[in-house]
Amino acid sequence: MFPRSATSQEEQILEMALVQAKRDEYVTKLNERISMLKENVAESRRVQDLLCKERDHLREQNEILRKEAATLHRVEKFESKFREGINIEYLKNVLIKYVETQDHEGLIPVFYSVLEFNAEERRRLENVRVKMSSPWSKLSRGKLF
Repeated sequence: MFPRSATSQEEQILEMALVQAKRDEYVTKLNERISMLKENVAESRRVQDLLCKERDHLREQNEILRKEAATLHRVEKFESKFREGINIEYLKNVLIKYVETQDHEGLIPVFYSVLEFNAEERRRLENVRVKMSSPWSKLSRGKLF
């Protein structure tokens, strides 16, 4: 019986050694996994810091662009009002010249330009001008003779 008992104890020791080895292997794998996860967390923090810096930079750029857009809008508005003022004065002078002289042919293109007529508006005005310059139109207005 004694030899059996020794063998039984040895088997138990071997079994416990196997259990301990498996546990040690499991703990080693867990420690490796923990180390890898810590590296992932550290990398994620680096990426997050870079993204935060990029976000802050983009916010600054957005603010700069917003201010530039507002400035550009004010400049365009000022230029438009300035141009309108000049065009109105110029238009008044052209209209007076149109009424005072017979140079209607030479002044019509000026009206096109100052009033920024599109192609359809130019065509309509040209049709009226042709009708008004026909001999029959002049006869009906009493200007032929």
